[in-house]
Amino acid sequence: MIAIHSQFFNIPSETFIRDHIRYLAPGKTVLICQKPDGANQFSYPVLSGIPRPSPLGRLHSRIVNVARLGWLAYVREGMSRSEEDRVVEFFKIHNVDAVLVEYLTMGALFARACRRANVRLYAHAHGSDSTVMPRKHLWRRRYRRLFASADGIITPSRFIADRLIQIGCPHDKLHVSPCGILPERFTPSKRESGRLLVVGRFVEKKSPHLAIEAFARIASRFPKARLDLVGDGPLMARSKALVEQENLSDRVIFHGSRSTEFVQGMMQNAAIFLQHSVTARNGDMEGLPVSILEAMASALPVVATRHSGIPEAVVDGETGILVEEHDIESMAEALAGLLAEPHRAAKMGDAGRQRVLDHFTQRHTRDRLRHAMMLPALAEPLHFAEGQVQ
Repeated sequence: MIAIHSQFFNIPSETFIRDHIRYLAPGKTVLICQKPDGANQFSYPVLSGIPRPSPLGRLHSRIVNVARLGWLAYVREGMSRSEEDRVVEFFKIHNVDAVLVEYLTMGALFARACRRANVRLYAHAHGSDSTVMPRKHLWRRRYRRLFASADGIITPSRFIADRLIQIGCPHDKLHVSPCGILPERFTPSKRESGRLLVVGRFVEKKSPHLAIEAFARIASRFPKARLDLVGDGPLMARSKALVEQENLSDRVIFHGSRSTEFVQGMMQNAAIFLQHSVTARNGDMEGLPVSILEAMASALPVVATRHSGIPEAVVDGETGILVEEHDIESMAEALAGLLAEPHRAAKMGDAGRQRVLDHFTQRHTRDRLRHAMMLPALAEPLHFAEGQVQ
């Protein structure tokens, strides 16, 4: 039996956490969280209130949204004694052998409880916890203690793994496991001519406004091209103002934050996927964006930046085109080249789908995580269909 900890289970962008719950150990999983919202979709035993809500929970909701990373900076390194006792008892009742803690900042909370219950501890790094928090001396010190006590540290990319090695994580405790997707959900696109797509939160590290700028530079050369953006966030107002300024309101469509099913539908019609990820001013970086893998699974060529783990998925010149961060002109020319040569774009898209099938499916992720966590091999391969495990 394994336990998976996440503060929340209903954050729209954290599909990877819900996928870990669904596919890592179906029928042999229990959940630990701060708030149980969204946990009922899994029908697993749940221990909530761990850790107790931080002061952020009492702030106005708009302030909390602006301070999205605030919970990652949670000041306590360990649980209170009463919380720890509850966790240990929960582990014992359910015969838990190993716990997977989402985000490094939360991993240190479980070290003592795991030692008391003789449970293996694995902490899963993602993006901001590996790139923003290590800039603070307090968190570098805490991470080194986590590295010493954890049985394994899991990262979504080799790039993130190298960053953790630099602050003291032993090589032999690191396991690289990119998030996977269900290829059955993302069949090859119909590739509607001139249709470009951006998917992701409107935050600095994803920089949707820079993708809009790239499109604006080539829009007059391709009058039938249009740009769809799915997502929301603090950069929405800036992005909309840019579209108005460039007189592109009839060709750039903002769809807001939408469901996974809506994104799947958009990818079924798009011709090119673009994402201009950059390193934010506070050091925040991507891990390996799941939306890029979903686009590749949809046989879309990807135009993106050489940022964090993206080059580990997108092969420049084969499955898409990579440019340097903030190089809007090169991104614009990459888009223009693929719009002018749809056959080349289609070839890249097909190669990208094959790369996902070979390396980035849920089955690959499940097997990598099971190996990293020393879980028993499954007797039969899992059958994935419509998000369910049979």
